[in-house]
Amino acid sequence: MSETVAMRHPTLPADQEIEVPKDSVPHYTGAGWQMVPAEELEHRAELKAQAEAAAAEEAARQEAGTAAEPEDATAAEAAEQQAATEPEQSEPADMPTKPSRTRAKPKSTEEN
Repeated sequence: MSETVAMRHPTLPADQEIEVPKDSVPHYTGAGWQMVPAEELEHRAELKAQAEAAAAEEAARQEAGTAAEPEDATAAEAAEQQAATEPEQSEPADMPTKPSRTRAKPKSTEEN
C-alpha cells in the first residue's frame, strides 16, 4: 500500500480534509491544497489513543460490575447545565393566529 497524506484547502473549513497518495501531493499543492502539519496529526493521534484507553477502561469496569458513578453524575450535571443555558424553543412571534382563507370556488357559467 502506498502512504497517504492529509491535506486541507484554505477556502474550506479547517476540519474538512482529504487523504491523498503521497505521490499526488504536487498535483494537489498546485491547486492550493496544503498538507496538515505533522504536529497536529500527532496531537490527534494522542487524543484518540487517550479516548480509546478511557473507553477500554470503562468497558473493563462495567464488565467487572463496578459502574463509574462519579463520571455518570458529572455527565448528568453537564447535561442539566447545557439544557439550562439553551433557550427554550418557542413559536416565532410572527405566527398567524388564524388560518389563511382559501379561495372561493368560481361560479359556474351554466346556471342559466
